[in-house]
Amino acid sequence: MSADKTAYIPFHLATGSEVLLEIEALKLRIKCVLVGFETGQYIIIRLSSKDLIGNFRSEQIKSGQLLVRYLYQGAVYGFRTEVLNVVATPAKIFFLSYPVKIEEYVTRDRDRFDCALPAGTMVDNEIIDMVIIDISNEGCQCVIKTSPSKSILYSHMQVNKMLDIRVQFPGKEGMYRLPGRVRNLSKGQDRITLGVKFEGLAPAASERIKEFISLVQSARR
Repeated sequence: MSADKTAYIPFHLATGSEVLLEIEALKLRIKCVLVGFETGQYIIIRLSSKDLIGNFRSEQIKSGQLLVRYLYQGAVYGFRTEVLNVVATPAKIFFLSYPVKIEEYVTRDRDRFDCALPAGTMVDNEIIDMVIIDISNEGCQCVIKTSPSKSILYSHMQVNKMLDIRVQFPGKEGMYRLPGRVRNLSKGQDRITLGVKFEGLAPAASERIKEFISLVQSARR
């Protein structure tokens, strides 16, 4: 008898969406694209031809579980899966087992607070404007508006990449430096969304974030 597909959880990503594949045994994280899926049966993802995964044997990949994460409506979701098959040509394709459970990952230890703080960072010696759309004591989420002339920008963004974000908080003079590491990213039609976890914050910057969050909290009351 065939499996009852109504018993399986829905998979709410559209084909063409970006996902992050983590191969725990090899300690690798790779950006991939969702090609398609069959509810309750399998999920298909395509790897970039530039990824080094082709240097590894498929037996190494099949030996352990994988973790797939993706951004959906501003939240990070993920599920554990196993490789059913690997296709090397004409494209690098993984057939993955359909998730039994999809979980929302809490990427910040405390509540995040919506905001709209103009900020900037430098990527390959070019100053990039961005907007911080939410912030916590541990990290922030940023949006970079893109255009056809900046379409190559996404290829320079990688999970675990360090960013040096500069921001001016309302009511304070001068720019504050918010160094952090990219924990997740996604690409939309006209924007790139980054989740950043702060690392090495100066005491003055950390204190200013706390003051800003306190200001936001008081405005909500």
